[in-house]
Amino acid sequence: MKSPLKFPLWLSLFIALAACGRASDITPTTVLRLTAEPAPTASPAPTAAAWPTLTPHIYCAGALESILVVGERGRVTLTEDGRWLNLRAGPGADNDVIAQLAPLEDFLVLGGVVCAGPYAWYQIDYLGTVGWIAEGFEGQYFAEPWLTG
Repeated sequence: MKSPLKFPLWLSLFIALAACGRASDITPTTVLRLTAEPAPTASPAPTAAAWPTLTPHIYCAGALESILVVGERGRVTLTEDGRWLNLRAGPGADNDVIAQLAPLEDFLVLGGVVCAGPYAWYQIDYLGTVGWIAEGFEGQYFAEPWLTG
């Protein structure tokens, strides 16, 4: 509990004299309360915004420059032929296909880059299924970064 506000003696006398001088204006229900203003609180120090972890530029021989970002969302590129993207059990075309992603389907990039064959491979999470996708080949990206906001 806060202690009552203490006034200097001269201020107390001034208030008392002022009240006596206008006694007719004061009724038994009039209450004069003086309260201290709350002390200002310190505002929190600004913090640096979180930046995404950038994927290091690893150039796979024969592959396109990598554009996906680990920790961010990506999506299947819409191509003229409407090609679906294979999700494989491991990085490399010799691994089993465990799912296929339709054009414009989005996913979360978990890891990469792994070079296998002429492809740059990324590990992704697609609706709870974790696997590997090839990013692109021969001048065409199969997947691209996707900013949701």
